[in-house]
Amino acid sequence: MREVLEQLIAGEDFDKVLKKNQLNKYELLTSLRKEVIAYKRGLTLDEREQLKSVYLKFYSMLDLTEQKVAFISDTHFASKKENIKYFPVILDFCRNHGIFYLFHGGDIGDGLVNCHKKYRMPKEQIDHIINVYPEDKSIRQYILGGNHDAKYLKHGYDLLKILSDEKKNVFPLGYFQSYFTVYGYPFSFEHHSRIRPGYRLIECPFVISGHAHKSRFANDFIKLPTLSNDIHIRDSIEGSAGFVTMETVSHDKSFELYFSRYSFLGLDPVKEESHTYQFIKKK
Repeated sequence: MREVLEQLIAGEDFDKVLKKNQLNKYELLTSLRKEVIAYKRGLTLDEREQLKSVYLKFYSMLDLTEQKVAFISDTHFASKKENIKYFPVILDFCRNHGIFYLFHGGDIGDGLVNCHKKYRMPKEQIDHIINVYPEDKSIRQYILGGNHDAKYLKHGYDLLKILSDEKKNVFPLGYFQSYFTVYGYPFSFEHHSRIRPGYRLIECPFVISGHAHKSRFANDFIKLPTLSNDIHIRDSIEGSAGFVTMETVSHDKSFELYFSRYSFLGLDPVKEESHTYQFIKKK
């Protein structure tokens, strides 16, 4: 990867570097971020600042201005608590409500942590995930890797690459943290409740995060519910399995992001709570 970074330092175009080295965007952004944060020897201060400027220019994986989006997290496929019936219901919900973007907030699979007895080997889990992970030609799915998914890397399996190769309209965001933008504002999409601000490199108004297995709207963060039967908070709406939607409401000089949480009553999504965040449009 050092050779790739040197190509950027030499002034080569970011997209051409991706294509020439057959890299996913998240792979190059991850290396850029690590290099800027780690302050490893071998690069001058000017070279490091140059790489940081490249990162700051290309950090966003996609722009979601005025797009309807659904967010899910923590499916934990191949675990004892998986529920493969939820995901197809959400795809139906997206189609019926004009939602063409779906984000997965991590822990797609079990990662040999609490695995079902049928899937005790990494390859068995990977094959099962490929088999049950639904796809839809009209819905673009973006997947983030969580701490369970990262465990497959130790066994030689990059689940994000595998799913994006095997499934149509599925795109990798990287592991643990990524960004998208709305009207020029960066939003951090994470699989963790506490990622150090310095690791993000980008100041953002709030974070949308998986991992907690509970849903919560706060002033500067949103926690996503699980999409499995692994419920951490019993007898609480916040602990129920479900998903979150986002819709942009645009005004002349401002915009609002309108979030709604849906919980499952059986296999029927029920709207439980909504929260609106307001922003001034950037000039």
